Amino acid sequence: MADIAGEGARLPGNRNRKRDSMLLKGTIKEAGDYARDTQPIRIRNLSSTGLMAVAPVAYDKGAIVEIELRGIGRVQVEIVWVRGERMGVTFHAPIDPKLARRPVVAHDDDHLRKLVDLGRIRRPGLRID
Repeated sequence: MADIAGEGARLPGNRNRKRDSMLLKGTIKEAGDYARDTQPIRIRNLSSTGLMAVAPVAYDKGAIVEIELRGIGRVQVEIVWVRGERMGVTFHAPIDPKLARRPVVAHDDDHLRKLVDLGRIRRPGLRID
C-alpha cells in the first residue's frame, strides 16, 4: 500500500507522487529578475515535488522561476510543461504540501484590549451626561 506521498505504487500517467486538487493563490516571477513585479497565479494541484498552476504570463518550458506560496514561502522551480495559461513545475527541493493547506486563523485580540481601557476612552468634544 502506498503512503500519503504516493511512495511505492506508481500512479496512472507519468505521476510518481499523489497530488491534491485545490485552489490556492500564489505569486510567480522569473528567478533573479528584480526589475519586474511578481504576477499572481492560481495553484490547481500540489504535491511534495511539484504543482500545476494557471498564470496570466506565459513562461517557456525549462525556465527557472520563483513561486511564493502561503505557509511555505518562496521556492525555486523549473517549468516542465506549458499548455496555454496552465503550467506544470517541479520544485528544486521537496516541500511539505500540508503547510500550504493550513487554514488561516484570525488571532485573538485580547492582548490589544489589555493595552487600552475601553471604559476610559472618550471622543473629544462629546458630552456624556
